[in-house]
Amino acid sequence: MAKIHYARVNDHGEILLPRDLAAKLGLAAGDEIRVEPNGQGLFLHPSINALKRVYVEVTNQCNLSCSTCMRNVWDVQYGQMSAETFERILASFQDLPQKPELFLGGYGEPLSHPHILEMIGQAKKLGHRVSLITNGILLSEHVTRKLIDLKLDMLWVSLDGASPECYADVRLGDALPVVIENLTGLRTQKYKMFGISNWAGHPKLGIAFVAMQRNIHDLGEVIRLGTRLGAVEFSISNVLAHNSELLDENLYTRSLDMTAGQEIRPMIHMPLMDIQPKTMTALASLLKDMNRLELSGGLLNQNTDQCPFIERGSLAVRWDGQVSPCLPLLYTHKHFLDQRERTSREYFVGDVREKTLPDIWNDRSYLTLRKRLQDFDFSPCAFCNSCEMANDNMEDCFGNVHPTCGGCLWARGLIRCP
Repeated sequence: MAKIHYARVNDHGEILLPRDLAAKLGLAAGDEIRVEPNGQGLFLHPSINALKRVYVEVTNQCNLSCSTCMRNVWDVQYGQMSAETFERILASFQDLPQKPELFLGGYGEPLSHPHILEMIGQAKKLGHRVSLITNGILLSEHVTRKLIDLKLDMLWVSLDGASPECYADVRLGDALPVVIENLTGLRTQKYKMFGISNWAGHPKLGIAFVAMQRNIHDLGEVIRLGTRLGAVEFSISNVLAHNSELLDENLYTRSLDMTAGQEIRPMIHMPLMDIQPKTMTALASLLKDMNRLELSGGLLNQNTDQCPFIERGSLAVRWDGQVSPCLPLLYTHKHFLDQRERTSREYFVGDVREKTLPDIWNDRSYLTLRKRLQDFDFSPCAFCNSCEMANDNMEDCFGNVHPTCGGCLWARGLIRCP
């Protein structure tokens, strides 16, 4: 059972958090945190001062050519992170008592980096929590054993289908049996080490699924397959349409409209119910009519309007050392908002080869940007999308300049990263 914390209101009406909770949230003296009313309670946003996660793209090279990948529509230099650049990242946090999580992943296959196991070992030795995302093809018995020995914290595997046909339709290959065999091997080795509670041993397994028209029917089977293989988390995302063909695959055309004018729509409070044909039909009807729907305390279609990378206290380091506020801004790329093509231009806040990550993170201009991203006062390009300013992220009609994030589908809760 999670520990229960109690805040205290002092004589001036100010809310005081317990010290251990403040420390767990990464709050320091003088931090300003955003507070929002949330029904009958309050929602405390994380401090924008606490760096909690660093996405590290060790390579942008990959052994697959998936139909959904941004790599199909860009023209960039390919490469692998050098040992010197990775060591610069680690050295940035060597003397800090609270070290951020390192999430090894980006727009390539991390296990294709020839020194990935050494990188994981270095980071774990220094006390970092380390996660990695992979397509699972290179999870050989040797690699799996090393990941267990190194105590990798979380292993995410992209799995967009549970049948060979569905998987191949997205991943453009016949590798599903290999991936399942590799994950079965992972569970077998964990069982030998941890016994019946192998699901709790490291690395824990997560499954990432990109939902589209062509594979959404397979989602339930993917979750059942992942559960049998020992997965403890599932991350489901919509597809980001990098080309016009993928527009027909998206599952969120009406969901974009749901984010507009939510405050004037009726709120419907629902209890928990059994999942059966009658209740599913009724709930689907309520959602289709774009009502605000609260189910046992949680809003099902809440307008997020917040950057998930800021909420996580994260930044991203490209393979060449360039530092960005998020994964989507690592590279200039195109995607479609409805029928209009939008160019998202890369944006960097520093270079780890020139400055340490704490120095980059604490730079006043970057702090100002994070405050702007948390407040999220951008024009609503994602569902308005009616003028030329929606064509890129350089400027919007609210007067914001690059990066303008009103057209970001991550911020709308439609695209997700683990």
